[in-house]
Amino acid sequence: MMTGSENYTCAIEFKRPAYLPCTIGVDLDWLDEKDEKKHERIRELAAQFPVDILGGLNPARNAGEPVNQDGVKRWTDEWQTGWADDGHGAKTETYPLMDGYDLLNAYPFPDPYLEGRFEGADNTLQERSGRYVRASVWFTLFERLWMLRGFENMLMDPYVDGHDFCLLRDRIVEYNLAIIDQWLERGVHAIFFSDDWGSQRGLLMNPDDWCKFYKSSYKRMFDRVRSGGAHVWMHLCGNVTAILPDLLDIGLNVLNPVQPQAMDVKELSREFGGRLCFNGGVDVQGTLIHGSTEDVKREVHQLVDLFGRFNGGYIGGTSHSAMPETPLDNVIAMYEAFLEYQNGV
Repeated sequence: MMTGSENYTCAIEFKRPAYLPCTIGVDLDWLDEKDEKKHERIRELAAQFPVDILGGLNPARNAGEPVNQDGVKRWTDEWQTGWADDGHGAKTETYPLMDGYDLLNAYPFPDPYLEGRFEGADNTLQERSGRYVRASVWFTLFERLWMLRGFENMLMDPYVDGHDFCLLRDRIVEYNLAIIDQWLERGVHAIFFSDDWGSQRGLLMNPDDWCKFYKSSYKRMFDRVRSGGAHVWMHLCGNVTAILPDLLDIGLNVLNPVQPQAMDVKELSREFGGRLCFNGGVDVQGTLIHGSTEDVKREVHQLVDLFGRFNGGYIGGTSHSAMPETPLDNVIAMYEAFLEYQNGV
């Protein structure tokens, strides 16, 4: 009998997992439909999946407690970026270095070795019990950069202020490496990075420029993870097909999510199947909202066939969080379809 960590490892390394690992999670409170019987059915189905991954481990801190005013919650994170949440998701609203790199000399970078940073994670890790442990270095690089400088500035900075851009980029990488080292000391199985590099049509910058300005930075971080014996997961929204060969080249193990409305799943399987493990893929923009229950089940079966036929290579899940207008019957159909693969793939 495989443990959760063994099964995930087999799926990611193409070594015949005993069953299909899944990272399905639907927030029922977020959905518009409030049929309690269907909610209960979904909870019953969800309970049948093994709890074989321990995620949600994030050592990030805020600068202070959130403040609620006029229905909006606001806070500042430890990087001094301001956030607001009006009930429809958190959004950035202030950027500490937006007014120029001359502010960098006085900028208070967070301390990766801050006392107590990993206290909550350490308590959680005591309950790992054979599960696959996936820790986070979230808002890894590009996202952290634009959260400091503002989005438009960061798109321009490599071209108009390359020297300062590189200084800031490399300082963030050094912070991340320190966090990675502390995760590896705790024996995690994976580090989960995040940077949304894609729109639904393509990459946010020329792929050659991405390689010039960013590839080596990701390589430093991926190398540290792989040399520590852990897997590299990365959350990359949108169509990032153009840089998948580069990401594979520098050590990416798992791509999250798979967005069928942004990338061609058949092309992904054809070009990268058996070399890259894919996580996600059930279309929350299309099929899960507008399709029939049979459409949903058919899509699950197609994803397992396309990506999971390489003695592994697939981790079940959605392309993103389920949208509020998603019918509960389709959520039920998705859970039922993925459950078909819990006794072997």
